[in-house]
Amino acid sequence: MQRSKKVLKLLFVNVSLRPGGYTKFLPVGLASIMTYFEEKGYQFTLFDIDINEYDDAYVENYIKNNNFDFVLCGSIVTHYKWVKWFVNAIKKHRPKTCVIVGNSVAGSIPEVFLQNTKADVVVIGEGEISAYEAVEAIRLSKDLKNVEGIAFRNAQEKIIINHAREAEKIDDLPLINWEHFDVEKYIAKAETMPDKDIAPEDMRSMPVVTARGCAFKCTFCHYVFWNDPYRNRAPKSILAEIKHLMEKYNVNYIHFWDDLSFASATQVEKLCDAILESGLKFKWMATIRVDLFSRARLSDEDALRVAKKMKKTGCYSCGFALESGNKEIMKMMNKKIEVDAFYKTVYTLNQAKIISQTSVVFGYPIETKETIKETFDQCLKAGLYPSIGFLLPLPATVMYDYAKVNGFITDEDQYLESITERQDVCLNMTKMSDEEIMNEIKKGAQILNEMLDVGLTEDTLVKSKGYKSQKINKKLVAPQEIRPRLDPKKIKRIKNDVSFNYSQSEFKYEDPNL
Repeated sequence: MQRSKKVLKLLFVNVSLRPGGYTKFLPVGLASIMTYFEEKGYQFTLFDIDINEYDDAYVENYIKNNNFDFVLCGSIVTHYKWVKWFVNAIKKHRPKTCVIVGNSVAGSIPEVFLQNTKADVVVIGEGEISAYEAVEAIRLSKDLKNVEGIAFRNAQEKIIINHAREAEKIDDLPLINWEHFDVEKYIAKAETMPDKDIAPEDMRSMPVVTARGCAFKCTFCHYVFWNDPYRNRAPKSILAEIKHLMEKYNVNYIHFWDDLSFASATQVEKLCDAILESGLKFKWMATIRVDLFSRARLSDEDALRVAKKMKKTGCYSCGFALESGNKEIMKMMNKKIEVDAFYKTVYTLNQAKIISQTSVVFGYPIETKETIKETFDQCLKAGLYPSIGFLLPLPATVMYDYAKVNGFITDEDQYLESITERQDVCLNMTKMSDEEIMNEIKKGAQILNEMLDVGLTEDTLVKSKGYKSQKINKKLVAPQEIRPRLDPKKIKRIKNDVSFNYSQSEFKYEDPNL
């Protein structure tokens, strides 16, 4: 007998990536899937571990005392150990509950995940349709082999990996319904940048997705496993969602929550034109391609024109990754950029008074003391203190395969249980010891810290816990290039937040062709 949607008890779980962290992020992926289920007539319960900071004992007790037909959750692969524990805890107390797990923690390694957990279904790729069809198939007692984009065990306990699902047109998905979340709690802990126009207590930020996928294939990036094309939303759709958030939640700050918000200058300019036409007033931050202006072969004048338009529409900060200052390592990363493009982007944004953020990755097999210094030298030239990370081979990436082939990873389950954050040396494939590479990085970071007068302490060079009052290094910059000072009293990010660093220092752009 088929069970109705209303009779079924569904539990969606928002796991906690960084328990105790000062900054919290509304889970756009999970929320989108929940909204899709809701549009299809399902009712469900949300168990938000993250914002409520439930410990493992509370979580297990909740599972013991509440019975659900389905539990759906997901996370990134660095949370493998916890998700494995969670899935097995559900099955220990509620063996009849169907557990469906998505995102990279399971979708990038479906076979490994199913072999080492008691999960019933793994969603591979984007989850809205696949998760829904999996639940529907089980509800109607249909064979899961016809559901695209999932992996599961058949009646003979053989792991079946179905054909991948074609990427969905994101404009066809319903706008996210945030009512199931404690939005005010998330707004209070949202990621923002200090702003002279908005007092900290009045800053209300929420995420908006403008694109899915990535147009590029960096060899370390977990997004490779999706294999979906880069798709950006139409400006009209984006602005409709922003207008809704502004009206319903009084939002004045938008975090464009994408792996890559803008792959081209044309793309960002179209959105800016739409914002100006709409008359909406809000601040925003986004991720952009590091060679946003150079790749489009824009003149300095046109690049600055686009950047100023971004500023006029409320752009406050842009993040873009240098990753390495060494050309050979960049080739191994498949970055396909020139360092000069990085300088031009920083310079152009600086001229438009937009804050630049960047990140670096150390630990590729050919990394040496010299290449580490080379990367820090490039950051110094650009006047930016980066978010520092180490190469962390993730499943379904080129570097993960490299680590397996070369014997650095021999037991996948054991390795996945051991990995933590990109700020930790989880797997060292260089010829340096863990201590040597860490010391060399800290040495370079300390020099950068002093030269740019960032104000970080020794224990916060890699994992920064906050931002100090920073001073402009007058020796490195021309007076006309100095960015407006930010009031350190307005900086909210003061506890246990390591997502990025930035410097208020500037640099003088030197044309390499001159």
